[in-house]
Amino acid sequence: MIAIMWQFDVKPGREDRVSRSLYGADGAWTAMNRHTRSYLGSSFLNDQNQASRYVLIEYWSEMLVSEPARGVRATAMSEFEAKRTALIESVEPMGIFTALDVPDRFGPTWSQRQ
Repeated sequence: MIAIMWQFDVKPGREDRVSRSLYGADGAWTAMNRHTRSYLGSSFLNDQNQASRYVLIEYWSEMLVSEPARGVRATAMSEFEAKRTALIESVEPMGIFTALDVPDRFGPTWSQRQ
């Protein structure tokens, strides 16, 4: 399992919209990925000391399956990126990590694959 981490700086006054419409449990990113074969789920974290800073941790079973999926969903991705640009000031990739010890997770931000 791998974890892909991103840091976001949200435009002032748009913090609630980012968590509701983009990366929260019912956000577009989760909805777009939850039926993808390799997507396992994500965690969306808000910095308690800097309200405009967020971290997204995506969990994937393998990298090779997640990359080709982007080509298949090109239209959905470009729509998502347009919404993200309106709300987010900057996006910084933090890296791709091997997930060593991740507890079982259930709930709306985790894969709904059957």
